[in-house]
Amino acid sequence: MSDPLWLADVLRAEGLQVVEHEGWRERGHGDFRDLRGVLCHHTAGGGTRDWQIVQYGRQDLAGPLAQLVLERDGTYRVIAAGVCWHAGRGSHPGWPTDDANFHVIGIEAVSRGDGSDWTPAQLDAYKRGCAAILRHIGRTASDCVAHREYSSEGKIDPAGIDMDQFRHEVQAIIDGTPGGTMAALEETFVNFRGDTVTLGTAIRYIDQYVNELREQITGPIPMEGWPQLGDLTLVDAVALIGAELKIPGFTDPRTKSA
Repeated sequence: MSDPLWLADVLRAEGLQVVEHEGWRERGHGDFRDLRGVLCHHTAGGGTRDWQIVQYGRQDLAGPLAQLVLERDGTYRVIAAGVCWHAGRGSHPGWPTDDANFHVIGIEAVSRGDGSDWTPAQLDAYKRGCAAILRHIGRTASDCVAHREYSSEGKIDPAGIDMDQFRHEVQAIIDGTPGGTMAALEETFVNFRGDTVTLGTAIRYIDQYVNELREQITGPIPMEGWPQLGDLTLVDAVALIGAELKIPGFTDPRTKSA
């Protein structure tokens, strides 16, 4: 069984925003045996650095801890293509008992874990991402499972999501695109340079360009600013310089209200 190196392309084909972390295709704890579904989680953090724990792990558990991280704005971070430690002990019809890590893709959605901070963009991307993956592996929404539904260890994630309704909407998305979207990625057109390219190639380059442009303006992922600019983003650094020079309209970003 080959690992899901198609993850980024399948999510983009669904119209989702994707950030590919360096080395994700080689990251994991071994290879999948087969793919049978998606296991849904929340991070129980809710901050901009939650992805770091998923990628690098905790003191008691080596990363990666899931293949995907779903940010609050609906962006997917592709962390790993190999097996990740996220399922723990549990069972679900058609999945091996206490052995789901080698058979299902884990999505860690950024959330405090009390069920109160889901954003509309995040929930929409959650459903569409699950549908895209399940469609690609030939599974239905019945194999879109909450960690709490699978776990025999008392897990509660993803808190606040009605999984019956969630699966209903995931299945509607799967059914709404008979034949899937991957075939459309192979359609070709002539770009502005006069080159004939596939739609999939164009989407990939657009996504890469947008993310590179965002990083230039806001600093490296997860957008914490540039160390050589005092950990300010490019915009805030220019604003600070303008304020120091007393240019009308420029304000010191450090005085912004929280």
